[in-house]
Amino acid sequence: MSTGLRRYEFSERLAQILGESRRDLRFRVTMLVSGGIVKPGPRGRGSPLATPAYGAHLLLGTMAAPQQAYTTEAIRCYWNLKPVAPTPEMAGPGIVIGPPTNRPMDMPATLPFSFEGLCFGECLNRLLDFASFESTHDSLADGLFGVWVNRSCPVAGLRIAVRSEGRRSVITQRFELADREFLPSWLDPNRDGTADPGLLHTVFLPAHKLIEIGRLTTSKKGENPMLNLGPKIAKLADLVNLARQDRYRVQWEKLLSALMQVQAWTNQVGAEDSRLAEVSDFGANPGQLRMFTYVPENLPPKAPLVVALHGCTQTAASYDQGAGWSRLADRFGFALVFPQQHWTNNPLRCFNWFRPEDTARDSGEPSSIRRMAEWMLHHHDLDGDRVYVTGLSSGGAMTSVMLATYPEVFAGGAIVAGVPYHAADGLQEAFECIFTGNSRSGDDWGDRVRAASSHRGPWPRVSVWHGDADTAVAPVNAEESIKQWANVHGFSFDASIEDQVDGHPHRVWKNARGESVLESYTITGMAHGQPLDVNHQERSCGTAGPFFNDVGISSAYRIAKFWRLPETLWEKQSDKETVTAAEKVEEKVIALPPVLYSGPSDTKESRDGATPAGDDSVGGGSGRGGAGTENTGAKDGSMPLGIDVRKIVSASLEMAGLLKNSGTDARTPGTAAPLGIDIPGIISESLRAAGVLINSEPADSDSRDDASPEASDKTKWQGEGWEMISNRSGEFRTDPLLFGYASSGNNCEIGSKVRSVSREISLGNHPALSYVRRLNLHAAVNDYTRARFSVLVDGLAIDEVSVVGMAHTEGEWMRRTDIDLSPFANRTVTLTFEVAAHSNVCNEVFAKAWVDRVHVRDTATSA
Repeated sequence: MSTGLRRYEFSERLAQILGESRRDLRFRVTMLVSGGIVKPGPRGRGSPLATPAYGAHLLLGTMAAPQQAYTTEAIRCYWNLKPVAPTPEMAGPGIVIGPPTNRPMDMPATLPFSFEGLCFGECLNRLLDFASFESTHDSLADGLFGVWVNRSCPVAGLRIAVRSEGRRSVITQRFELADREFLPSWLDPNRDGTADPGLLHTVFLPAHKLIEIGRLTTSKKGENPMLNLGPKIAKLADLVNLARQDRYRVQWEKLLSALMQVQAWTNQVGAEDSRLAEVSDFGANPGQLRMFTYVPENLPPKAPLVVALHGCTQTAASYDQGAGWSRLADRFGFALVFPQQHWTNNPLRCFNWFRPEDTARDSGEPSSIRRMAEWMLHHHDLDGDRVYVTGLSSGGAMTSVMLATYPEVFAGGAIVAGVPYHAADGLQEAFECIFTGNSRSGDDWGDRVRAASSHRGPWPRVSVWHGDADTAVAPVNAEESIKQWANVHGFSFDASIEDQVDGHPHRVWKNARGESVLESYTITGMAHGQPLDVNHQERSCGTAGPFFNDVGISSAYRIAKFWRLPETLWEKQSDKETVTAAEKVEEKVIALPPVLYSGPSDTKESRDGATPAGDDSVGGGSGRGGAGTENTGAKDGSMPLGIDVRKIVSASLEMAGLLKNSGTDARTPGTAAPLGIDIPGIISESLRAAGVLINSEPADSDSRDDASPEASDKTKWQGEGWEMISNRSGEFRTDPLLFGYASSGNNCEIGSKVRSVSREISLGNHPALSYVRRLNLHAAVNDYTRARFSVLVDGLAIDEVSVVGMAHTEGEWMRRTDIDLSPFANRTVTLTFEVAAHSNVCNEVFAKAWVDRVHVRDTATSA
């Protein structure tokens, strides 16, 4: 029961708990009111009750502000600090060399949560709200170690206790200033502050004191408990307890470890890169879900609708990025709605396919998802007879729920790495289901679907996908799903057709009219995730990553075909436009011989006075897009796509009266104006020399040796914040040296600054990357400033050097050889070099990198 006090008494008790003077706290309360942070009210014993929000504001102002006068400014700054990736408790200044996948995992396996969308002040508010109830004190004391605030830079954190394998570990959820936010005045030199405050320190509040403060507040009545942080910590404790069980401990901790990688990839995708739009008010929302949509431009009326459900630790944006549904919607002409789970409903952000209240018709999450579909149909004039649902992992399990509870709404569905409907009642049965599976008769499974609604047909078309090497969700669940829907459709377990598609077993069940209403794909050798085919020109969609597996078959494309979505007029129009465009442009590709390593050459000075120790080459492997040279023009000197700059210039000069026709066609190459002066030629050559007009040598193999390697190679690299230094002498004088520079903190421009340069490369069967580099990474400002150099392939780091709170300089050229690229074999990929710097104060943090002799080779064909 709450023992909340009024504001006057609360400030007196808070001063006692924190060891501050009562006079100091009274003054800070006055600052809160005069600064507009809290509303004024009666003073003394007639003051309003102290709510958790009031307590959080006063507590934060006391902890963060180094002086009373900074109280309101400190609250406004530190309240809005945003969460960053959790770190081990002892993480601090240091250097890590090598790709992230090769680093030792210091994090405990049981770190399954994210503070999505919650700023530091909101977390503090909800912790106090949670502590205002006596029944939650034990859970909070077990799950929280303490709260800290750093006054010398805008950084704060929650220290959270977790258990794994009988050991108690402490991790830190850190919060930092968001990009384009302002520093508090005592840290801003432009406002008489100092970037290096020196004696300012970190203030720590242990959990038992936070609980004591929370007990003095009074929670607002009627607030939705699902929005509190408390239940999340309690659920986390339940998950940790499950991990201790001997029967499933190994599988559970292995799954959590995999989900950590998924969470990291999800964070990389980020909402800012999303193609989706959020709808905040779509009607009744008993499941407390978020709604995101994607509607292609110029979508015709009565287009289909697809409901797409993400997996655990994913978001709507990351699921769309991985599966590629919005790209497919552009091609085939359908709308999308992406329900997104909130972490307060489930600490792993899984859909709750195992809870009775979330698996029943007109209840919980299914009701919210149905309401989203209705909203889309109404607001975008979509076809109610062509509504489909699909999902991955927990989203696949929720797909089974939606198909069973609302069979009249959905014309079809696709269950990817999911489980049958009503496979579990409660969390313990859910673990048994996903790790071992539940074998039941077809009649039993079918009866569970028929009992979920009064509907008796027709039933949705269902496609089931699963990898036979899945250790997260047992593959037997796919067979049980087939049993369930075969029974619902009145089929035996024997398929009408058994064949292979893209090398993987495929089964089809047809009805009496010969229509395919049930199918299954078993993806040979695939672990848990969504099958992709990122290289196929027609079927490619999605991005490879954790739980998104490039196995040579596109599940999204095949599912759309099964639903007959590609048969719309939209795709036929798009295909016609694509063919027309293809007829206009013919791409020609030639191979560029690999550049071999041969010692350093002349030294040349580069940007900011930094002088690398050698002068090397940037070469490339064979293939289209990045590693080889492309035909950038025709033999007549025209630009790509057949644009003849000389003719355009000649015609323009003639129309302006500046060039007279002398009896021959002055617009043809080599034709001069009177007195033999070729004005168009002079202008086009000047444009080419200035880099405005790309040099276009013949693309046939006979002329390859005469073409300019500099022109062919420099135009392949694209990016921002990198220079290609080509004014060098020596053996590799025609090849540019790449120089990247990222800086944060100069002129108080703080936050993460990232600069990258990229090119496309086609890989063979056994590709490997080699390059040489020199780095100068400076992050020795405070314990939270960082600098990084990364090498990425399709956005995944394959080599990296990062520093936190330190400086790292490579005095000599470092040669990196035979970096394995076999996970990307036989694909056209994007190779990226990236530098990044992050400063949280007005002191510079920078990352400088010199990269040379980039060479991608296929070990199967190289000598």
